[in-house]
Formats: sequence, C-alpha cells, structure tokens
Amino acid sequence: MQKIYRLPYYGALALLIYMPFHIFLSQWLSTFTGGLNAWKVGKDVLLILAVGLTIALVYYKSRFKNKHFWIIVALSVLYTSTHLIVWVMNPEIPDGPALLGTVYNSRLFGYLILGYGAVLLIDKKINLRTVFKILIAITTIVSLVGLAQWFLPKDIMTHFGYSLERGVKPAFFIDENPDFFRVISTIRDPNSLGTFLIMPITLLSYALVKFWRSGKRILISGLLLLHLLVLFLTFSRSALGGVILSVGLMFALTYRHNLVKWALQYKYFLAAGLVALSLFVFAMRDQYIVQNIIFHSDENTSVAQDSNEQHISRVAEGTKAVIENPAGYGPGTAGWVSLHNKENQTENYFVQIAYETGIIGLVILMAMLIFVAKSLWDLSPSPYVHLLLAVLAGIILVNMVSHIWINEAVDIQWWLLAGLVLAKGQKRPDLV
Repeated sequence: MQKIYRLPYYGALALLIYMPFHIFLSQWLSTFTGGLNAWKVGKDVLLILAVGLTIALVYYKSRFKNKHFWIIVALSVLYTSTHLIVWVMNPEIPDGPALLGTVYNSRLFGYLILGYGAVLLIDKKINLRTVFKILIAITTIVSLVGLAQWFLPKDIMTHFGYSLERGVKPAFFIDENPDFFRVISTIRDPNSLGTFLIMPITLLSYALVKFWRSGKRILISGLLLLHLLVLFLTFSRSALGGVILSVGLMFALTYRHNLVKWALQYKYFLAAGLVALSLFVFAMRDQYIVQNIIFHSDENTSVAQDSNEQHISRVAEGTKAVIENPAGYGPGTAGWVSLHNKENQTENYFVQIAYETGIIGLVILMAMLIFVAKSLWDLSPSPYVHLLLAVLAGIILVNMVSHIWINEAVDIQWWLLAGLVLAKGQKRPDLV
C-alpha cells in the first residue's frame, strides 16, 4: 500500500515537469503521430485520474481527519458543479468549448488537491527544497529555449507544427509590428511565458540575497540574469509588473523590519530616483521604441486598436455583459476557449469567470483564493510561504489584464506548489 500512496506525488512531479513543454511537444509530436486533440487532452485526463486517486487514498488512509483538505475538495466540487449547471442552463453552447472551459477552469483546484494530498500520503518522503530545485531546472531550460528563439528565424516554430489552424500562433509581435518580436519559448504566448517566470525570478532574487556571501552567488546571479533577460524579450508589461510586485512583496515579507529602516534612511534618494525615472519616460514618450515597448501604442501600427485600447474595451464589454446576465453565459464562452466559437474575449481572468459561470462561480473562485492565502498566512513564516504569497499577488495582477490561469504551465506552478507547501506547513509548523 505504501507504493500506491506515492503515486500522487510521482504524478505531481511528472505533471510539473511536463506542463511547461506540453504545447511544444503536443504540436510537434502530433505532426508525426497525428491525433493532436488526443495530445492536448491527455494531460487533463491524467490530472483527473490523479486527483480522483488522491482523494480516494486520502479518504482510505485518514477519512475526514484533515479538514483543510476536505474544504478544498468541497469547494472544488462546488466550482465544477457550477460550471455544469450553467452549461445546462445554456444548451446552445457547443459541447466542445463548454467541456474545455469546464476542464480548464476547474483544473486549478485539481493541482491544489494533488499537491496537498501527496503530502498527506507520504509527508516525510517529500523534500520541498528538491521540488523547488526541479522548478528552477525546468524554468532554466524554458528560458534557454526562449533566448535561442530570439536569435533564430522568427518563423522557427512553424517547423514544429505551430499554426493558427492547429490552435497555436507561431510568432508574436507588439501590435503586429515586425520590428518587435516577442519570444514564447515552449509556452503558448509571451504573456504566459512572462508570468511563468515570476516565481523563479522571485525565488532567485531571494536566494541571491541569502547566499550573497557564499560561492553560490555566481550561479544564482547567472540564472537570475537569464530569467530576467527572457522576461524582457517577452515585452510583457503585465508580467514585468507582476515580477516587480512579487519580488517587492517577497522582500517586504522576509525583511520587512529592515526594509522600513532602509527606506526611511534613503528616502530622499529613492524619491529622487523615482522622479528621475518618471521624467525620463515622459521626455521619451514619443520615441518609436518607447511607444512600442513600454506603451504598446504606435500611430503607425497596422492594427485597428492597440493593446491598451483592446484591454480597456474588452474588460468594459465583459463587465457590462456580466451585469446584464449575472447567472453566466456558460463555460467556454469567454477567454481563450471562446476562440473556438468566436465569442467574447474579456482580457481579465476574473471577468472571464463571472462571464462564464456567473457571480456564483466568481464567488467560489475568490473563496478558494482567500482560503488558501489565509491558510498560508497562518503558517509559521518561511521562505516558501512568503514566496507563494508574493507570487500570488503578482499573478493576480497579470490576471487583471489577461486570461493567464488558462495556461497549464502557469496553473500548475502556483497551485500545485501551494498545495505542497500548505500541507507541509500544517503538518510541521516549524517548516523553514
């Protein structure tokens, strides 16, 4: 039985390693094997089986002993049921997009259950430090691919099966301007790649300060610079904002007493630097590079609306639609999945959930977020706890202007690790 108890953990690690490369592998390998849809849904079928097995094993081992786990399971069942109910209420929705929307939205909680349950089953055999080392190894490979992509022909991904007809855009540019190519590495799009890098950049920034006086600082500095460079090459302003917020919160949570002292000590220098930066951006606002890289707005662009106008108009339209129908239009009618039935792009993950599942679905999502964040906050302070709380804030910021939690690589990174850390911390309050 002990070997069976290990299966959820092995499944969790397998998915954590595979997901950042899923898009690339499924697009490429399916050109040889066919069955692109089977490649796309295979990982979700594996997740459903792993979650079901995890719930069954936790119940068999300890019944309802751990109330946090079963609260998470209950909220997950309620969230998925809400999708199904709204789907039934809107029978005109095509089955394909509705099913995809339900799976994509619900799998967030599935990763959380999988991580949490794995610890409940084999706590002492799970080393968080090893898991986070694996994470950095994965993100480093993804970053190296992204860096190489910058120097290769811009249509390189078409040779690996990428095309709009097959569901993945092969190349991205700022407002379709060929002068400003955006790398995607093995992730679906530049914003998702940038968001995927928030956690490793935050972790490496903390590690650099912690190990500054040791021989590790050269390796850590190199890895951090690599991740930051690839983040820059995505030209994702939302991800950059998420990184700044996440790193800032990480240090605020870890060194809050010292930071206040330093801020007060150097307040005039900090204020002067902020003013100088603001004046520089203002003075350069009409320059070609500044307009495109910082503002993503250029009067010479070939698109009818720049990205700023699209964000504003789509969020406004999505919010208006939610107000008009607070019961929801059904899963698959907003966000990335809606590309299949040409419906609404809300440019905001939370508006998307409200659009698809109504106010009730949004409330359940927010309840889960608050519950997990509060549970992490209640643990004894540790770098892992601070990291997850800081990164959560950064990802939420990105979600305010995009549908980031539809991307499997970003999903699993935070939700699975949150489950592992939360369960570890509750079983051992002195976790460091």
